[in-house]
Amino acid sequence: MYHDANDREMVRITRLISAIHRMQENILDRYAHSRWDLTSGQLRLVTALLPGHPLRTLELARRLYTDPGTVSGLLRRLIQKGLIVCRHLSEDRRVQLVALTPRGEEIRRQYFDDAARDLPTSTFARHLPLAEQDHLLNTLVRYAAHLVGDQDVHEFLAKVDESMELPAPV
Repeated sequence: MYHDANDREMVRITRLISAIHRMQENILDRYAHSRWDLTSGQLRLVTALLPGHPLRTLELARRLYTDPGTVSGLLRRLIQKGLIVCRHLSEDRRVQLVALTPRGEEIRRQYFDDAARDLPTSTFARHLPLAEQDHLLNTLVRYAAHLVGDQDVHEFLAKVDESMELPAPV
């Protein structure tokens, strides 16, 4: 199965990344459910929207790295919960704009205010020495560049920063 020790390590890294992703998803799911009766996907959609800045459904799907069909299901449930509103563009009824309601904005604010303190996935890096934080961040940026391509990594990182209402790095 493995040609050498390097192959074995590569498989181990890949499996570890997948396992950590699943663990993070489960932690976020429990957190979102206990705080706001939301799924992790619903919470991700709420946090992907910026207050006062409606997004087209297609752009929202891109931000969430999923397909528009998945977003449609999330939108229906979030409308029912009163966290978002959707309206069609008057000039093109096929285009739907999605915006947070005041309650959706409040949940988004609570998440960004409290998650760093409450979620183990957020507290991990805070306890690392600065040099290790820098090393981890650089490794993750290189990994992102590998996944999206060197030419698209800056746009990818800008979208991540924008979703947190941080200025994009220069």
